[in-house]
Formats: sequence, structure tokens, C-alpha cells
Amino acid sequence: MLIQNLNKIIFIHGWLFGSYIWKNIQGRIPNISSSELVSLPGYHKSSTNEHGRKVIDSILGSSKKDDMIIAYSYTAARILLSSELNKCDATIILINPFLKPKTSTITILRDNLVEDFDNTVKKFIFECVKGNNLAKKNFIKLKNLFYSNYIPKKDSLIAELDEMTNFDLSKFKVNFRENLVILLSDSDEVCDTRIIEYTQTS
Repeated sequence: MLIQNLNKIIFIHGWLFGSYIWKNIQGRIPNISSSELVSLPGYHKSSTNEHGRKVIDSILGSSKKDDMIIAYSYTAARILLSSELNKCDATIILINPFLKPKTSTITILRDNLVEDFDNTVKKFIFECVKGNNLAKKNFIKLKNLFYSNYIPKKDSLIAELDEMTNFDLSKFKVNFRENLVILLSDSDEVCDTRIIEYTQTS
């Protein structure tokens, strides 16, 4: 899985933050023919009513062996649930997928989002970056990034949270691919990562 042997990298954002979340990383990867920042429905001005699941299925179905797909959180979990996963030849890196979200936590987040959108968003951003000595700086940076880009509609975010309550990947097993890597971390900086490699079994 060498970067220099790749043709294209496809970045897919997670819940709340749009494709802009990957821009700094996109520009730092050398020797790649092309890269793409995917904006899922609901995360850009020209959004359609198409479900994000269909977009993800399409990406998995059309990606080639020398491509790499990098996805985060909600979308990473959605990839694991996709019927197209076993047909995809691309290398896939999934960061912090919701393997088994706590229903109570999601319900509280959902209810708070309904009652007070801005404060709930700020609290969520703080939870994303807390736990290191750069937390305050990163909080301000991420908050400003969120509010300076297209803001998803409340209803779209709530619909995704409702969908997450049905996720249960705690017993997920894969025996049909070697090029899937899942990174789990305690913060969104992906520090002190625990790497789970699902490799083909004989």
C-alpha cells in the first residue's frame, strides 16, 4: 500500500463537517496523479435529495485497484455497511468509524441539536479536539472552519443521527479483502492509533 503507486486518492468527509475538512491533507500528498474531495448530499449548496449511501456505493463501485479511498466517522461506517464493499478493488482507509454508537449519546446529541443548534455544534467540536494541549487552538480553528463553509441543514444532520442509531458493526468481520485498514483513535488528531487490519483468511 505505497502512496507513490497510487493513481488517485478519494477523500470522503464524515458527520457535520464537509469536504473542506480534508483540504490541508489533500495538498500534502506528493506523487499522486489526482485527488478528489467528495461532498455528500446535504453538505454543499447544490445538494440533491439523493441519499449519501448511493454516492458512497457509486464511489466504491467505480474505484480502481490503484485508487485509495479515505473516509471518516459516519461515512467510514457507511462504507463498511455498503453492499459494494466486497466489489471494490481500491485500498480503503477508514478513520474512527462508528462501530457501535451509543444510542443514548446520539439521542442526547439529536435532542440538543433540535433545541439549540449553535451551542450543540460548538460542544460537539470541543469533544472532537479535547484531550491534548492544543485543544483550545484546534477548537477555534475547527469552529471557524465550520462556520466559514456551507453549513448543513439541521434536518439533514438529524436524519444522519437517526440512521446512526441503527449501526452495529461491533461484530463486523470481513474475509474477502486485504486492502482495508481501520484506524481507531481517542481524538480527531488520530494520535496513538490502534490499527486494525482486516486481511483475507484462507
